[in-house]
Amino acid sequence: MSASEWPSLDDVANVTEFDTFRMRKVAQELEDYVAGFTGPAFSEGYTTGSAASVETSGNLSGHEVGEWPAARTFGETVAAGAATDGRIAVLAQVYAEFVAQYNEVIKAIRASAKEYDGANAAGGAGNG
Repeated sequence: MSASEWPSLDDVANVTEFDTFRMRKVAQELEDYVAGFTGPAFSEGYTTGSAASVETSGNLSGHEVGEWPAARTFGETVAAGAATDGRIAVLAQVYAEFVAQYNEVIKAIRASAKEYDGANAAGGAGNG
């Protein structure tokens, strides 16, 4: 395959650039919320929304979760395992998986920024 068959290889005007400083800023903003997911169950007498909070106070029904499509699907997921594992255990498991994947997104953004920095440095460009 020749270079002319690859989009953007010869067309300098259509080259995509990534702002790695901004990518890292987004990763940091996402990471700022991690403490809320992993913190204590209660603070100042209120549940916090953390995984520990879900484990202790997560016995929610579909009505409490909500009626919009995503909430209904989430409620069905929790209810599906509730018959065998208990509602709180299933909700806590789903929440823990969310937190784990959230952290993976942060790692992926940072890894991408590092790769783009390396490519930019090799190509003589760079902005992060």
